[in-house]
Amino acid sequence: MSNRDNLLGVFSSIYRWRKAIRNICLITLIGSIVITLLLDNYYKATTIFYPASPELANPELIFGYTSKVTEYFGSDRDLDRLVEISVSNEVVDYMVSKFGLYDHYDIDSTSKEGPHKVRKRFRKLYSVLKNRNDAIELSIEDTDPQLATAMANAARDKINAIGQRLIKSSQATLLATFEDNMTRKKTELTILGDSLNTLKKFYNIYDAGSQGGQLAENLTKAESEIIRGKARLEILENNPLIPQDTIQYIKADVRAYERELSRLTSPSVKDDRLNLERFNEGLPKVSILADLHFQGRKQLSYDLERYNQIMAAYKTDIPALQLVETAETPRIKSRPGRTIIVLASVVAAFFFSILGALIADAYKDINWREVRGEV
Repeated sequence: MSNRDNLLGVFSSIYRWRKAIRNICLITLIGSIVITLLLDNYYKATTIFYPASPELANPELIFGYTSKVTEYFGSDRDLDRLVEISVSNEVVDYMVSKFGLYDHYDIDSTSKEGPHKVRKRFRKLYSVLKNRNDAIELSIEDTDPQLATAMANAARDKINAIGQRLIKSSQATLLATFEDNMTRKKTELTILGDSLNTLKKFYNIYDAGSQGGQLAENLTKAESEIIRGKARLEILENNPLIPQDTIQYIKADVRAYERELSRLTSPSVKDDRLNLERFNEGLPKVSILADLHFQGRKQLSYDLERYNQIMAAYKTDIPALQLVETAETPRIKSRPGRTIIVLASVVAAFFFSILGALIADAYKDINWREVRGEV
């Protein structure tokens, strides 16, 4: 077995190339040190928060109209929704505009690829992750630690504003629906009220209960008085001791009650005073319109109360997230790890130089001109 096929051959090759390997490692060491010293220090600012439950904006929960237990923290779907908001272009573009990142990153804003480049650069320094406790960690890196802190807190506030806007947008749509519905119901109530007043005037029915009772009382009284008067006449009319004036008075009284009875019961009576026939004819119509008017007012009152509750919830500043930790100015850089970079570079240079030395010794006896077909 030749030295080429065993470890002695390997060590022999390394030894022969030791100076070259040493020089390569030294050059790599010096070069990596110089390069890493030229690299900027980056500082990472992190803020942590949970999603808030959208049900906190529910009027029933706000005003205590439900026995459901209030959940202050959102579900997994709320968490995913907040993460999607966090990485949206709206948040990125807001950060670019607010902090002048075109100038900060030295990117030409007038170029065609400027918006793409600044978004890409920002996203490299921006991360939104769900940690092991199901909270959202939002981090931003920058060479200026104070700027990184301001950007992280501003991004979180923007995410909160967008989350609130989505909820309030739904509430605004619901409010607009209620406003339209209430306007329509007010118009219907006005029409119903006018129709009801017209029917009441036509039939002289203003209080069905009391007027119906009064009609029944008058009818009963007229009938009983007629019967009583006729009975008196039968007894007293043939009695010579009873003065004629008394007999005439009783007859007149009977005729008056008969006329009253006729007015109360006859459908052919011409005057507009309420009688039994007009009352029976108008009562169902008036009752139906009165009931519709009452139900409409009741529903309108309910809708108005509901509208006021939603409006109160709409005007209430209910956060879309629950803040756990605000971003603080970092004191220690997050990168670069200069020692690691230098050591990794030197180790890589060492192994690749050894590999190069072994390859050079393995193929040093080959006639490359003959391989290439040259004479």
